[in-house]
Amino acid sequence: MRVLLAETNWNAMTAAAGLVDAGLLVTRVNDGAEMLDFAKFGEQSAIVFDLDLPHMNGFDLLARLRDDHPLLPIYVLCASDDWAVRKRAFELGVDDVLAGPVNPDYLAAQIKAAVRRTYGYTCAELTVGDMALDLDHQIARINGKALHLTRKEYEILEMLVLQRERLVTREAFMSHLYAWDDEPDPRIINVYLSRIRQQIEACGGDGEMVQTVWGLGYRITARTDNAQAAA
Repeated sequence: MRVLLAETNWNAMTAAAGLVDAGLLVTRVNDGAEMLDFAKFGEQSAIVFDLDLPHMNGFDLLARLRDDHPLLPIYVLCASDDWAVRKRAFELGVDDVLAGPVNPDYLAAQIKAAVRRTYGYTCAELTVGDMALDLDHQIARINGKALHLTRKEYEILEMLVLQRERLVTREAFMSHLYAWDDEPDPRIINVYLSRIRQQIEACGGDGEMVQTVWGLGYRITARTDNAQAAA
């Protein structure tokens, strides 16, 4: 999961560091204008920012983000527990307001739960055929055997499982994994997918559950008899 976060003060910086420690990818921006740009073109799972922003009203940013992304989990930080502030934020569609010093573990747990619900899941462990993916501990297993995945390989597999049976484009993978930061050749996705299939097969699963639909994207499915191709 990738979080878009405006690192505008110490509390937000603490949140960013804690979310990384909790296993989330974090895209850091400097202000509200950058956040709007990244939110428009990026591939993020959730958004976090402090209402006290430079050069932009925090409520205005929240309203614009919610208009553009009706279902995306959005969390705001604020210095005080003022009910009027919280009420206004909820009226604008925020998922939660975290007052005072942020607890990164609490925020990370909220984000993970909200992202699951966004895709229609309530449980932290998702299954596709013989595969079980533990979103909280970021572990994939086939018949109880853990796959040995790199961080980026796990992120790709997580994206596929959250959107099981649906196509994920190469561009979406690249945006999610790198967020325009020193992107390698997009063909690296083929390498990652090949290694994921190898790990699935090493644990006794069917690597063809990860499918390539040429010219369109990739998907994961428990039905492998109609696989079109493999990268």
